[in-house]
Amino acid sequence: MNKHFRYRGEEQTRVETFSDAVFALAITLLIVSAEVPDTFAEMKRFVLDIIPFALCMAFITYIWYEHYLFFIRFGFRSKKIVVLNALLLFFLLLYVYPLKFLAKFLVSIYGNMLIQLFGITDGNFSTANAMIKGEEMSELMIIYGLGAALIFFILAIMYKYALKRREELNLNEIETFNTISGLQSHILMGSVPVLSVLIAIIFGHTLAGSIVSGFIYMLYCPLFPIWSRWRGKKMKKEFPDLKF
Repeated sequence: MNKHFRYRGEEQTRVETFSDAVFALAITLLIVSAEVPDTFAEMKRFVLDIIPFALCMAFITYIWYEHYLFFIRFGFRSKKIVVLNALLLFFLLLYVYPLKFLAKFLVSIYGNMLIQLFGITDGNFSTANAMIKGEEMSELMIIYGLGAALIFFILAIMYKYALKRREELNLNEIETFNTISGLQSHILMGSVPVLSVLIAIIFGHTLAGSIVSGFIYMLYCPLFPIWSRWRGKKMKKEFPDLKF
């Protein structure tokens, strides 16, 4: 929470109540296909599914937190925000299954690679191979990337809307700065999936289309520290008397 931001939406509205219910439904959809194990082998598979479930839940919680920050900061009740919020929730629900599928696939691949690396067993990639064919990977990255990009670009549009109404909201200089930072961060979050989708479309079923389009998400690692450092320096320059 930013101590330099006055919160205008501390009183929860029906929009946020409805949104929280949809986020809860999205998390429920992550485990809805899980059945009570009948054998110990099924029990082991269920335990292994905890890791991709945790990854998916962490990501959905991150989106929920960004959504929560927006509404507690600005407290909008306008028709445009209601429509944008409905679109965000719609794409979130569509995004759940591609996210879950990709998480399970990656855990299966990298889990077996680690097992081989430490020499515990020879590893078993049959599960991952059964989930998807090599030539289908680029299509998976397109589906996943479009979902992620749409979610973060809608959040960016919502911040752009808040920025246009900074006089109506009576945003001071530091609040305006932080609103611009929120807009930029969501544009960055959405741009990497777009780049992944473009690579997957251009290179198709080749190695670049299947593998590079996935590894492009590693760009988050250098991009956000560089951007955060730049925004931090700019904030200190523009607000030298501000206590951080």
